[in-house]
Amino acid sequence: MTVRAMLEGDIPAVVEIERECFTAEAWSEGSFKYRLGKSGFISLVAVDSGEVVGYIAASEILDEQYLDSLAVRADYRGQGIATALMKSAFDTEKTVYLEVRESNLPAINLYKKLGFEEYAKRRDYYENPTENAILMRNEK
Repeated sequence: MTVRAMLEGDIPAVVEIERECFTAEAWSEGSFKYRLGKSGFISLVAVDSGEVVGYIAASEILDEQYLDSLAVRADYRGQGIATALMKSAFDTEKTVYLEVRESNLPAINLYKKLGFEEYAKRRDYYENPTENAILMRNEK
């Protein structure tokens, strides 16, 4: 498995993973294409045997970074791919912020393992179903 910059040709596979993981609020192809090559955006994919098996989309503003979306195909989970994507995307000297569904315990556990801590909640932030968002950061 390798992590590399997302290319336009990767986007159909990325959108398929996005829809598998985030049915209610899935990003469109246009959302991913917009970010490619633009300053302030980080877009990486994890590739295994020529297939895109995961991706990360992040953004950066001054000395802060934000996890915008992270997903791994269901049949590749538990193999350290999300960890590899997170470590490849973020500068260890900058604070990273993220939000996650309160019920997404596998993601919350991953973020805690990577040093993130909860600092707030947004009530009823997500829809379909309505759910709180947990705000986390790995303050530097």
